[in-house]
Amino acid sequence: MVLNPRAVLARARRDEQGAVTVVVALMMIVLVMCAALVVDLGNAKDMRRQSQNASDASALAAANMLIPISNNCTVASGQTPPCFKDAVDAAKSFAASNFNVASTDWDSCTDASALTYVPTGSTPCISFDNASSPTTVRVKAPTKNIGTFFGGVTGNQTIAVGSLAHATVAKTVKCSLCFLGNVDAGNGDFSVSGGAIAVNGNVATGPQSYWTSVSNGVVGTVSGAVHPTPPFVQIPAFGDPLAGQIALPLALPVQTPKTDPCTQGPGIYGDVTLNNGPCPLLPGLYYVTGTWGAKNNTVLTSPTGGVTLYAMSPNGLLDLKNGLVNITPMTTGPTAGFSIVYDPTNTNVLTLQGNGLTSITGKVYAPSSVLDFNGGSCFGFSGGPIVLGGATTNGTTSCVVVNNAVDATVYRGKESLTR
Repeated sequence: MVLNPRAVLARARRDEQGAVTVVVALMMIVLVMCAALVVDLGNAKDMRRQSQNASDASALAAANMLIPISNNCTVASGQTPPCFKDAVDAAKSFAASNFNVASTDWDSCTDASALTYVPTGSTPCISFDNASSPTTVRVKAPTKNIGTFFGGVTGNQTIAVGSLAHATVAKTVKCSLCFLGNVDAGNGDFSVSGGAIAVNGNVATGPQSYWTSVSNGVVGTVSGAVHPTPPFVQIPAFGDPLAGQIALPLALPVQTPKTDPCTQGPGIYGDVTLNNGPCPLLPGLYYVTGTWGAKNNTVLTSPTGGVTLYAMSPNGLLDLKNGLVNITPMTTGPTAGFSIVYDPTNTNVLTLQGNGLTSITGKVYAPSSVLDFNGGSCFGFSGGPIVLGGATTNGTTSCVVVNNAVDATVYRGKESLTR
């Protein structure tokens, strides 16, 4: 049989019909799967970014709450920093706001690389590097399974998204004896038992000046023949550690000013010269609007405790240079825990000099005032902290002694973030 070439060619062409359709169909499947993958990966990347933002914000918030400016924790009343409960709550709050992390999501969250300290009742996904002096917080946002738009096409119904961040806690300064400005120490001595000294300024000393504390810190320079134990260390500039603990200035009560605090008790007093002998103060708040002066044999005491001497701006001044002072603070009211308070705008000196011996229990707050003590006087404290604008002294036997010291922790600087 003789084949017709044209017929054979025509039949071959008919056999290839539909091949393009098959190829196109196969390519469409591949293209749809690629498009699905691009869309889902793009969505996962966006969710990953949101998760990382949540971790970053949570870690920074936790670091910020560990050492608050107020030096008081907000969740546990009366608790002092580090405020772990506040920090954990802040981390969870920011995670909820930035990534819709529910409180129950933390219950199942695990972190094999958690830092060494996880607060009791917390989650390992919020951890700290130290239980007493933390410097770093780690937050691992709970993993969330994000549903895919085209999961049925690719075979992946969800994509797991998670993130973590580390934040370094801002530097802090601790001090029981806190000078917010320069100290011209002369030959005076400074001794703090169980606490630190910090100077937010420069220190100038004479050859017989001795400084003894757990830590002697200075922001500026140190000049003179200093004998510190331990040596001075450089610290960051710091602010007022007791700022805001009293709502100052206190309003004057509506009453007639008094003239003799030794017999008339709490109230408003202008210029006063204390008795040349015993001056027992009754418990309460003494508003000092003028100068209180002491004589050589003045003995200013609070036999039953509960006294605050409040030097108001602009003229309130305590000049207790020749007498003996021994007072303890109030336990209630706006000045509870404070024995001496100067308004923050009061720049008058707090004067102690001559041969007087002063013993004051509780906190002393005179942030803009210079402590002036000379000759053979020794300014003695118990407790604290003591916050002063600065100090100036002279005399080889003049001194400041703080026993049973109570450190204040001063917030300083900004938190830093790593991942």
